[in-house]
Amino acid sequence: MSKLSPYINEIVSFIVMLLMLAALVAGQTNARAYQLAALDAASNEVIRTSHFRLEDE
Repeated sequence: MSKLSPYINEIVSFIVMLLMLAALVAGQTNARAYQLAALDAASNEVIRTSHFRLEDE
């Protein structure tokens, strides 16, 4: 057996933990962009709705 055999589980767990940390950091850096896109989409929906109301009246 290799010297690393007893530590395979710990090595895999450490790699998974680093990948999860990278995903968290990437999500946090993109959170502001997603929030701005959601606000923009919501404001466009309000403008579109009020425009339709004016046309119907």
